[in-house]
Amino acid sequence: MKLNEKTGLYENYGLWHVPFWQTAKFQLAVKIAAAVLLCLVIALLVRKYLQYRKRKKLPLWDQALLNLNQLKKNNKVDVLHGKEFYVAASGILKNYFHDRFGYDVVGKTDAEVVDYLEKNHADEQTIQDMKMVLQGSEIIKFANAQAAQEQIEQDYVRAVAIITKTIPEKNK
Repeated sequence: MKLNEKTGLYENYGLWHVPFWQTAKFQLAVKIAAAVLLCLVIALLVRKYLQYRKRKKLPLWDQALLNLNQLKKNNKVDVLHGKEFYVAASGILKNYFHDRFGYDVVGKTDAEVVDYLEKNHADEQTIQDMKMVLQGSEIIKFANAQAAQEQIEQDYVRAVAIITKTIPEKNK
């Protein structure tokens, strides 16, 4: 090594290493990845927002029927998911009656809902169908599997019929 005359120090001719994260290529790649990720997040948020708006634009009865159809689509209308089906179906029906008629049935037990409907709803057939659907979970607990499956399918059809019967004439 040579001695530098001005400084009196040996000259450094060693290698100079730049870590990969400090290179221009890496920084450009990170910026592109961040931009792509940001675009994906924005696209997902816009998609969720549009789905929310679309769902909100549906009439109450169509939304309730869509929710019931989603149960069937997700294979919840069977014996294995009986409890889950009845909890979801009763919730959908209670929300529908609350939103459609202004009935105070959300948060009430099934027996309280039936009592409330008997006092406030005019259509006796709808009340009986609602009673059958709401009491279906009790029957399922003590029935055999085949009878339970038939009961669940009948209650699904009843729930759809309840909503279909209450659609205003001008919207049918």
